[in-house]
Amino acid sequence: MNITKPRLDQFKITGSTVGDVHFPKVKWLSPFDGSNGATSTTDESNTNATVTFQGSSTIATAQSKFGGSSLYSPNANPAGVYVPGAGSTINLTADFTFEWWFHRIQVSVSNNQASGPIYGQSSTTTCDSKGLLVGYVSTSTSTTSGLLYGSSNGSSWNVASAVVLGNGSLGTVGQWVHLALVRSGSDWSFYVDGSRTYNGSLGSDTISAPGTNIMLGKSWDNASQMEGYWDDFRLTQGLARYSGASFTVPTTAHLTSAGDVNKHIVVNSDADGVAIGTGGISQARVAKAWVNFNGSGTVAIRDSYNIASVTDNGTGDWTLNYSTAMSNTSYVVFGNTGNIAGVSGTVMTHTWTSEQTTAFTTSASRVFSMYKEADGSTSGWDATYLYYITFAN
Repeated sequence: MNITKPRLDQFKITGSTVGDVHFPKVKWLSPFDGSNGATSTTDESNTNATVTFQGSSTIATAQSKFGGSSLYSPNANPAGVYVPGAGSTINLTADFTFEWWFHRIQVSVSNNQASGPIYGQSSTTTCDSKGLLVGYVSTSTSTTSGLLYGSSNGSSWNVASAVVLGNGSLGTVGQWVHLALVRSGSDWSFYVDGSRTYNGSLGSDTISAPGTNIMLGKSWDNASQMEGYWDDFRLTQGLARYSGASFTVPTTAHLTSAGDVNKHIVVNSDADGVAIGTGGISQARVAKAWVNFNGSGTVAIRDSYNIASVTDNGTGDWTLNYSTAMSNTSYVVFGNTGNIAGVSGTVMTHTWTSEQTTAFTTSASRVFSMYKEADGSTSGWDATYLYYITFAN
């Protein structure tokens, strides 16, 4: 049989996005869909947190960015909504992205009002716990620029104190505005309609959670809240979704399911497509999880998909904890290590092994990294670069 080598111009890649590939990292997603006057809504993330309404806040159809309705919060206290989970299911330990749409009604704002989320609150009515406060209104600020406060110790605003987020961070009266707070490493940015209005190095410390509540549409302390509408709120943990001076704001509602890019490599117009990715975590034939992390010292995840955390069990021994569980335990984990290190003054040839002493579970996999000594013996190795990928049906 003769096989003809195809030309590069005979290949093409087609496909479309069918979901959010980072959906496992989404910890609160509320599109605020519902009937006018409703006082219940859903968290569409895998957290599936209970969203509780306060005061006379409701779902409203008078304004919406997407879906025909939004959250209405009046100039009153209490107001807004809250979900539990701060400090447990929702942890601001590394990178994160808060984003939401805001349609401001109130023209003259007052001290202690807020245009953004308030994280780590002990009370559901009086916000005064020091965690994270976004878009705070102070008497010293203008009617267009809010402030950022952040704490890692729960007792003082040691991460951020009265940081000016820039023009538009309090929204625009009578208009829908996309607002986003992003942390990437120690770098913090705030965006208004995709344009960066603040950028600075505020550190990478874990944001404290003196209480478990995360609020939206709520004022600080006992003040009456700024009247307005909020829509399509999303909190992504462990990921800086936006970077640089600007980005293109979403033109549709945030996707409410995991996905991948449905791509096909096609040779000639009459060839069958070969599916590379067709629907993300729910599909067979694709990677269900992967992680790139530093295993030397404190575990540090560089990037990942469907990995909630990596547990250090000892030298060369880790547990990969999945954000979304596997459907069964008959899956495969493959890995490799990077760099070469010296042992007892001798440069060794390092090989990876997945020796397994603990059975896989649907929610976690235990993996090992070993090196081989010149005498043939093996030892655990905390490599600087470790790569693991999980395949399953």
